[in-house]
Amino acid sequence: MSDVALNGSIYQQLRSYADTLDRALIALRNPQNTIADEARRQIADLLRKATANQSVDHAALMLRIVLGRRLQSLVLCDMLATVLEGGPPNSSELAQLEHIALELDKECSAALAGFRGKR
Repeated sequence: MSDVALNGSIYQQLRSYADTLDRALIALRNPQNTIADEARRQIADLLRKATANQSVDHAALMLRIVLGRRLQSLVLCDMLATVLEGGPPNSSELAQLEHIALELDKECSAALAGFRGKR
């Protein structure tokens, strides 16, 4: 597989996770409980994928590597998943989720640059 194809594949998968996280973060602020609850579940599921030790899903393993490198630890992801599984996040936890989304967006930008040959 060429570098361009590899970076394109990485970008596509990361962009999918980033879009899911971005949409769920917006929905998390929705005043309708059913919409906000579904958003919490989506984000918690995504974070659990990133922290799963025994995953055989290659995309989840890539997410684990990327977030682990960007955040220097997956402890934050695990803690936030637990918070979201228990109820709505507070403002500090919401800021941490937004930081994770930003780091994922940065990785998407790096992969896109590699895809375009500008890395």
